[in-house]
Order: sequence, then C-alpha cells, then structure tokens
Amino acid sequence: MMHRALFFATGLFVLLIGAVLLIAPQAYMQLYATQYHPGMDFPARRFAPAVLALGAVLILARSLAPGPFLASLSLVCTLAFLGVAATGVSAWSTGVAGPSCCSRRPPRL
Repeated sequence: MMHRALFFATGLFVLLIGAVLLIAPQAYMQLYATQYHPGMDFPARRFAPAVLALGAVLILARSLAPGPFLASLSLVCTLAFLGVAATGVSAWSTGVAGPSCCSRRPPRL
C-alpha cells in the first residue's frame, strides 16, 4: 500500500509549509529570493489554515481503502501540486524567484 506512505509524507510536508506560512511567512518568501514586503504577511497567514487543512486531509487519507474516492483525491492533489510546480517554474524563468542561496551570498572564488 504505497499510497499510505505517500499521503503521509506529502501531508507532513504540506503541514510544515502551512506552519511556516502561519508563523514566519517572510521565511517562506525569502527562501525563494522574492522581493519581500511586510504587507505580504497578511495574505500568507490568511492562506495558512487552508494549507494546514490540506495537510491534515492528506494524512487522514492514508487510511482510506483504494477506491474511487482515493483515486479522485489523488488526482486532485496531483493537479494542485502540478499547478504549484508550474507557477514556480514560471516565476523562476521570468526572474521573479530564484535560489536564495545564490542571491544573498557573494560567489565563492
């Protein structure tokens, strides 16, 4: 039952992201080297409960038996995370976001 481990691992990751958005949204935004403005905290904190709820749903879904609901939930989650990935690739390619490790430190000689 591979779906149990995948749902649990993904749920934990999503809970972690939700916690960071709630507690320290600037850390999440600065991780991707985006221009950070303190006003961005409000929408990030408002969105955090939805992300936390998704993480909880994924963790609870690990105990579901294979069937139509689990297949639909898997499809919806796949599409959602592909959307997240697509926006990340788009932000990277347009220069809106980049690796924070390289934007804050001088290059090594």
